[in-house]
Amino acid sequence: MENFNQAIKRISTIDWSCIGNKQARSHVHLSKEYLRRASIFFQYYPGPCRYPFIIISNSITKSQVSVNELQILKEIDNSYVREIVTSYIELNALIDEGNQIAIDNKDLFEPAIKLYERGGLFFIRGGYLNVVGATDFLSLANRVKREPLDISDEILDALDNERIE
Repeated sequence: MENFNQAIKRISTIDWSCIGNKQARSHVHLSKEYLRRASIFFQYYPGPCRYPFIIISNSITKSQVSVNELQILKEIDNSYVREIVTSYIELNALIDEGNQIAIDNKDLFEPAIKLYERGGLFFIRGGYLNVVGATDFLSLANRVKREPLDISDEILDALDNERIE
């Protein structure tokens, strides 16, 4: 259960009371990359969920570990954020169980988790993703063809410090 435990440890370090209080250029960058990855995943494994809020247990399968009762999830008061974090933990449990779909999509939630670690938040309103005052139309079609964005800490820090556009 190495991936599962690492995921819980990582989530436990986030100050959930401060999510959305900070604005940074990296938040837009991370949100765009999460939407790209979610679009690709959703194309192959739609499951009954509302894009871009993928519910792993609906799209792939339930893990043998019950994650819904984890105390850390009860600290997250935003239902959409809680869905993404729950799915992130479920995905890691499935990786530990050897689920090939989970293994092939191990980095699916990385941009969203990095966004939360950096104090960011996105929300959906009227068919648009809103983050740091910017909006982006939620469309699956044009996202799957986009090039992946570099979400390394070096690039994210450079964006936030206005060293790159």
